[in-house]
Amino acid sequence: MKKYVIAIIFLLLLPSFSAERMDESLECSSATDEFFTPENITLKDDAFHVFPLHAETWYYECFFDNDYSMVFIVTVLSNGRTGLALAGIYIYRNTHLEYSDRIFIPSPFFFASDKKPLIKIFGKEIINGDIDKEGNLYYNILFENNGYGISLTFINETRGWKGKMGRGWWLAVPKCKVRGTLVINDEKMEVEGIGYHDHNIFHLYTPLVERGYIDGKLLAEPSIVWGEIFHTRWNSDAFAVISYKGKYISIPQKNITIKEDSYIYDHGRFIPTEVNFSFNVGNEMEGFLHVKAEDFHHIRLPLLWYWRYHVRVEGKIKIGKDEIEVNKIEMMELMIY
Repeated sequence: MKKYVIAIIFLLLLPSFSAERMDESLECSSATDEFFTPENITLKDDAFHVFPLHAETWYYECFFDNDYSMVFIVTVLSNGRTGLALAGIYIYRNTHLEYSDRIFIPSPFFFASDKKPLIKIFGKEIINGDIDKEGNLYYNILFENNGYGISLTFINETRGWKGKMGRGWWLAVPKCKVRGTLVINDEKMEVEGIGYHDHNIFHLYTPLVERGYIDGKLLAEPSIVWGEIFHTRWNSDAFAVISYKGKYISIPQKNITIKEDSYIYDHGRFIPTEVNFSFNVGNEMEGFLHVKAEDFHHIRLPLLWYWRYHVRVEGKIKIGKDEIEVNKIEMMELMIY
């Protein structure tokens, strides 16, 4: 029934679509061993993409040098002329959700630049990305409401990448140095930490033809972004990108194993609470990470099911002669259409 409802919504929105052709880089890719091939990014890649009605998200997460972590996410549903934006903040303490807030902003009270990562709501900047004098990519993000908020600068420490991902598109800046101010119950505290940013484009018909996805990351040296796209209950594609010493390396799908485990029933769905992720590229690179939920919460979205986890990641990674032991807290997310 859910997919029939989505289909009706999609058909109702069709008259709003522009006659212009969708960007060729977003054409559907089929399930192959080269499911995801990352490419270098430019500043404009992280801007809003103007073409027929679609959804884009800008996601920022950070683990601070105290007990706090946070996620800030902005979603824009627009065809470049009219639409709707949603800005949300989630603040965690010791992996447990302490505060969350979401604000809906209709046209014309939001602005998303198609030249650079710049988003405004009610005339105020909440995301502004640029290149500094040393050539470093950085983002200033700002949001405050009801005595909670952030004023942070994310400075890139790795090489960002982008590429087609199933029926969508993904850009990631896998590891950032973060500094700024965190506001908790009207109390301001100066913070530093390690962060992550990604930017996604979704077609409105995706929930009709896909099942969902799970993804996670390791914000370390090396940093890793891994995930599995569920096309159906029985068919999926996996990807993993390692960023190390100023370079990124895409692991071939045939060399990746991702296994979800320890399912529990939550909000009408069976969801995993453990994931085993491994890769092996001969003598060049190999690794195994055991990912186990420390805490998680469900975020209700229209016609979608979404969970965000704080997870304990343990294991070992070998790249050439370098061997790295891993034992740290990270985030993971699960989406079911």
